[in-house]
Amino acid sequence: MRKSQLIIILALLAVLFAVSLLGARGSEGAYGGVPWYGWAGGALLIAASGIAWVLHDAARVRRVLAKPPNATREEVSEQAHLSEELRAKYDPQGPRYPHPVIITERCIGCHACVEACPHDVLAVVDGFATPIAREQCVEDTSCQVECPVSPKACIVVNTTKAIPKRKVPARDARFETNVAGCYIVGDVSGTPLIKNAANEGADVIRHVIEDLGQSPAEPNAQLDLVIIGAGPAGLSAAVLAAQAGLRYVAIEQDRLLATIEAYPANKYVYFKPETMQSRGGIDVPGAGAQREALLETWTRTIFERGVKVNERESCKSVRRAEDGDYFTIETEAGVAKEPRKYIARRVVLALGNRGTPMKLGVRGEDLRVVIDGRAEPKVQYRLADPEAYKRRRIVVVGAGNSAIEAAVDLVARRDGDQITFRPDEETNEVALVIRSDMKNDLKFNNKMQIYDCIDSGKINVHFGTAIKEVRAGEVVLMNARTKEETATIKNDLVFALIGGERPTEFLKSIGIKIG
Repeated sequence: MRKSQLIIILALLAVLFAVSLLGARGSEGAYGGVPWYGWAGGALLIAASGIAWVLHDAARVRRVLAKPPNATREEVSEQAHLSEELRAKYDPQGPRYPHPVIITERCIGCHACVEACPHDVLAVVDGFATPIAREQCVEDTSCQVECPVSPKACIVVNTTKAIPKRKVPARDARFETNVAGCYIVGDVSGTPLIKNAANEGADVIRHVIEDLGQSPAEPNAQLDLVIIGAGPAGLSAAVLAAQAGLRYVAIEQDRLLATIEAYPANKYVYFKPETMQSRGGIDVPGAGAQREALLETWTRTIFERGVKVNERESCKSVRRAEDGDYFTIETEAGVAKEPRKYIARRVVLALGNRGTPMKLGVRGEDLRVVIDGRAEPKVQYRLADPEAYKRRRIVVVGAGNSAIEAAVDLVARRDGDQITFRPDEETNEVALVIRSDMKNDLKFNNKMQIYDCIDSGKINVHFGTAIKEVRAGEVVLMNARTKEETATIKNDLVFALIGGERPTEFLKSIGIKIG
């Protein structure tokens, strides 16, 4: 009931009450000074008013729902529809309900649509996104939003929804952002492809050299260029910068090539699109390569070309000077977080889009332990190779797809929708710590597999729980809401897979427009 409706009803009751008081000496057959038919008429008036309001509101809601959603000018620009020719070719007998259609001649196999879909409607098959469960589509449309190619390769048909514009940093054809002298390349630019990133890393150096050649000298600058990030794009840029003799510094908040190292062992990495020629500072030949071969080739390139990258150095701020054509870049280096400052004429952002891993923020998080004869951090933020862990007591923290997949991989081996539990001599003792409940965007197959593991007693799940403290051989758990200590469990390793801080706010702090 609306506030206005309640006020009208109370006003009518107040009028009747006032009449009742004024007519307290009412005649025989009157109640409170009002005859029975007066009370009946008042009651009918109130009931009729309420029904009229309900009907009015219902009609208004029906009119709103009947209209297609209002799309802004930006949203309309993202709408994409299949022509009759394309529909006949790619969806000739498709259902009438909303579902995604993939134009394979446009698809670059980047997994963006697959990762965006929360209901496992799509999968990459033979290098292309493919609808494998159209009946599970709930018209989310995020698959179409996240498709990075233009025109779109993933199109949701039979939908009346407005498709929001993809939120990516603004840049021009030379990769320069709206902040003059600041360039952006690679995954963070919106196209998650290794070959494309390597090519952009090389191309941007050519643009920077051209830009510097056309600009007057800057006496305040100590460097020509600072490259932030050393994935495929940043490394390619560093190789070309070294070849060109630029005064440059390249920094990486993690280890060199951490993005590729994060892939599972023996993973085959596709170099899509196959028609794109490789012209980067690092070699990206053919259709793809195995993770280990890729790391070996690129590491050799770094050594042979004399490329220097400052590992474990994170960028804290980038500020364009007001008194000249240069930037001030502030960083923190190493475990001690030593503050450093660079003054450079140009900046290339090659950050990647995974973001900095979010930390637990608890006592003992920086503890190191000895695993198989080598010292490692007890709390780790990615699981690269589940096969490297056998008969370990492991805590996995998180409720998203990466955490659930890691927990399953530590006790079973996956083959598509099916899982096979590891033999006793290989399986790990896994505890899954979840602050509240499973994530809403948890993929259907992941949800089925994790509950199979829980029901079979392979994984012990702690809902509504968080880690209070990490110790050498154990972990202290607490109630996530009350912070009250609930249990202490024996433990060897912790995988904190609770997401990453995407670089959006960092880019905005520089002045780069998003969207």
